[in-house]
Amino acid sequence: MFPFEICGIEVQHGDIVEDNTKYIEHFQKMGKNVEHFFRDIFGRNKRYRIDLKKESSLTLAIAAAKKVLKKTGTSAKDLDMIIFSSYLPEYVAPPSSVLLHYALGGKEECICYDINVDCTGMSTALGITAKYLSASESTNKILIVGCDIINMAADPNSEYSYGIYGDAACAMIIQKTKSDCGLVDSKFWVNSEEHADIVFPGCGFSKLFQVKDPSKLRLRWKPTATVNIQDAAEKILALLKRNNLTVKDIKMFCCSQSVYKFLQKIRTLLSIDKKQSLYVGGEYGYTGTTSPFIVLWKSLQEGLVQKGDYVVIWTFGSGRTNIILLLKY
Repeated sequence: MFPFEICGIEVQHGDIVEDNTKYIEHFQKMGKNVEHFFRDIFGRNKRYRIDLKKESSLTLAIAAAKKVLKKTGTSAKDLDMIIFSSYLPEYVAPPSSVLLHYALGGKEECICYDINVDCTGMSTALGITAKYLSASESTNKILIVGCDIINMAADPNSEYSYGIYGDAACAMIIQKTKSDCGLVDSKFWVNSEEHADIVFPGCGFSKLFQVKDPSKLRLRWKPTATVNIQDAAEKILALLKRNNLTVKDIKMFCCSQSVYKFLQKIRTLLSIDKKQSLYVGGEYGYTGTTSPFIVLWKSLQEGLVQKGDYVVIWTFGSGRTNIILLLKY
């Protein structure tokens, strides 16, 4: 085990609430009936949005970070590392983690870096950071923040992306501990032959200032039917087995909230129920990198996860990156 303690986790979502009506009417004008698709396949009922004239992924991230600092009674001066996960950050230079550091008033001796592994970014950050925390004598407390504002880049002609997303940041503080909790095990894998299925910007950065048609910048998305849920379920079971655990030992499966049908299939394959695998995508929309962590936050809010409980995080991202984390809370 790589020991660490989750001191706190908080969520900040946009203030604008949208149901499916806007998107159903939008696609009806194209001759597409997406009501069943949105409700029963993707599992969307509503989603939170930010006002892009006033807010960004950075402002949401700062708000979530301030929330968790206040809730845990932590000073920004106590943070030895700040990590920001996003594949659509407000800025790529300077890193958003540096802007977070400035907004929070962090100390000078603080490692700041951004991570982009698309929807698996925050999970990957936690998996890597847990190991770094064990190896570093000088690092004690780390802030991990994630936020993706994806709908603004979605292709309005594609029902696979436009209207699917919601805007929400998640911030988590972890610290060293001698207690029996932390990262028990992890599994990373990638199916890179699917690298062209989801692409942003659609034209590539080298052509960013050459394109005359703004639609060429949009998120290019092919249907996600190739996601191998059977394979993910088998890998989850194998990970549990090598740690002498069974599905019944896991208090919560914090799974990707991208497609409700995928979660239903995972539930069937693992023989788990709704209380063991919360679905929040119907309320929040799909929030990308923060997706499974909003499930964890919700589980803690509702008292479904307690100290000493085992938690599994499973999610996937474009280029078909995949990650499973086995945690002891």
